[in-house]
Amino acid sequence: MKKIILYLVSAMLMVSLAACTPTQPKMETTAPDPQVMASTGGASDKVPDPNAEPMEIISVYSKNENKTGLNQAMDAVDKLTADAIVSKLIEYGVLEDGTKVLKYDSANGIGTLDLSAVPQSGSGDDRLTITAIGNTFVENFELDKLKLLVNGKNYSSGSIKQGDNDYLEYVKNYKEIK
Repeated sequence: MKKIILYLVSAMLMVSLAACTPTQPKMETTAPDPQVMASTGGASDKVPDPNAEPMEIISVYSKNENKTGLNQAMDAVDKLTADAIVSKLIEYGVLEDGTKVLKYDSANGIGTLDLSAVPQSGSGDDRLTITAIGNTFVENFELDKLKLLVNGKNYSSGSIKQGDNDYLEYVKNYKEIK
């Protein structure tokens, strides 16, 4: 009788252990509908074009709507050059159409930018304009400061007169400029 009970307990133990083991989930064996696979709008649909040229992402600063500070926008250019940055500043309305880079160079964290023209209004807009130019160049070219020239001369407007030792530096509180 003891043997029968021992066999019975052993059988119950094996059944209970077998019931506790996890089962594998069943895999769907049918192919999904081809119309569903065509476009899901997910990340797999956004594969970059392997033949496209790489783009440089830049920050562009421009005047905000009420002209009390600057907005920052991220944009892309084919290659990071002073001409490309000036083109973006023209596109964002900071510089006037037709503005050209006469010369740009940088050394030891100091850049010198010579433009053909910088718009002047004689009001606080001038400060916004040069701050937008300064922040855009300082950030994208990783400069400490920028010397702004117009036709080879220090920048000056009705309200701002820069001397030989005046430079534009990055303004952290660009959203509100006084």
